[in-house]
Amino acid sequence: MSVSGNCEVCATGGVSHTCSRCAQLVCEKHFDDETDLCVECLSAVGGGPGGERQPQNTPDGVDTYRF
Repeated sequence: MSVSGNCEVCATGGVSHTCSRCAQLVCEKHFDDETDLCVECLSAVGGGPGGERQPQNTPDGVDTYRF
């Protein structure tokens, strides 16, 4: 399927991808090929540069607690 129009994140032309989570039409700059997510969904699920993911509901990204 061919898509056309403006990127829903930056409102510029050149839409080339559709987010698999929210179905936004986004440009190459605002799409992560590895996860098939737009940058907004990637940050919502805890993604970061290089595919690093932080656990949700942890203060300051801490994922290990010692008692």
